[in-house]
Amino acid sequence: MEILLRFVLIGVIVVTQTSCFKENDFLFNKKTVVEYQATVVTSLAVGKTYPLLAVKNGAGAQTTQVNLVGAQRTKDEVIRFSVDKDNTTAVEGVHYSLKGGTFTIPANASLGSCAIDILTGTVPANTTKTVDLVLTLEGNGSDILPNENYRKVGYRISF
Repeated sequence: MEILLRFVLIGVIVVTQTSCFKENDFLFNKKTVVEYQATVVTSLAVGKTYPLLAVKNGAGAQTTQVNLVGAQRTKDEVIRFSVDKDNTTAVEGVHYSLKGGTFTIPANASLGSCAIDILTGTVPANTTKTVDLVLTLEGNGSDILPNENYRKVGYRISF
């Protein structure tokens, strides 16, 4: 009888203690943003707010995953990106091609792929045999904004 009483007492304690825990609701209710996955998971370049991914001259198509942080959309979303002119030393048409400067995050998805081409370019005079290409996410122009902390990714093109 004493053992049964102990089990009942332990059961009562367990039930009363766990019922006091606050239920966490992880509903995302902030603005929807996009961010470069590489910037989220890769160490930032020294003195920069973005990583520099190493690629070889003439490497061809390069894709970088872009995350949609927020509710998935019921229709395709076209996301724009551009070149950060202040931090880019590569020349469009010589070292890279943007492929239109847009990509699509499909309906009911949380990921998209930002694609560029690394061309077979010439080594610029007076350089250290590398040029940098820095891309900046711009969003969809209305309700999907870039995440300020993860909106840039860079490519260091070596010759």
